[in-house]
Formats: sequence, C-alpha cells, structure tokens
Amino acid sequence: MARYILIDNCSGYIWGDSADLEGKIFNGTPVEYAKALDAHIDNSNNGRIYDETSRHALASNETGYHVFRADVDGSEAIPVVHDGQDRDTIRAVWDICEYVTTIRCIDAEG
Repeated sequence: MARYILIDNCSGYIWGDSADLEGKIFNGTPVEYAKALDAHIDNSNNGRIYDETSRHALASNETGYHVFRADVDGSEAIPVVHDGQDRDTIRAVWDICEYVTTIRCIDAEG
C-alpha cells in the first residue's frame, strides 16, 4: 500500500500524510487522498476539482499539492508526519521521498 505525503504548493508545508488521516491509514490514489484530506480539513468537498499535472505546472500562488511516496527507497524512515511545518521533515520529504505527481485544486466558484 502506498504512503503519500502532500506538500501544499503555496505554503510549502506538509498538509497531510496518508499514514494518518483521522487516526487511520488511507488507501487510495493521490487524488482520492487529496479529496479526503480536504474534506477532513474543511468538512466538505465544495465541488473542488482535482487535476493531476506536471511538477512545475503550478504558479507559486496556485492551490495544489506536490505528492510524494514515503514507502520506497529508504523513505520509509520518515516517521508519520504530525508537524507539517517542521523544516527538517519537509526537506527530508523533498530529498528522500519519490515524487509522484502534482495536483491542481480548482474551486467550483473559480
């Protein structure tokens, strides 16, 4: 089962770790996890559209996630993320984990 870590495009912080969504391990695709994470954060889906795109396709102020796998090639050494603002953890995800995709999040209103 894949373990995904999502880094917010705008803030650069870790927004979620699929090894702990509401105290449970999430099973599903990166887009499914992004949807579940957003629903958990704001208790709704708000009709948001999720579109997979390339790593450098988002502007710095564009809503989205950079998705990494934390269960391959030694990256499993990264503990479950509880502090998404810890600089060392963020750097470890970028350096050690395998980049998977970038997800653009488009609100239904725009």
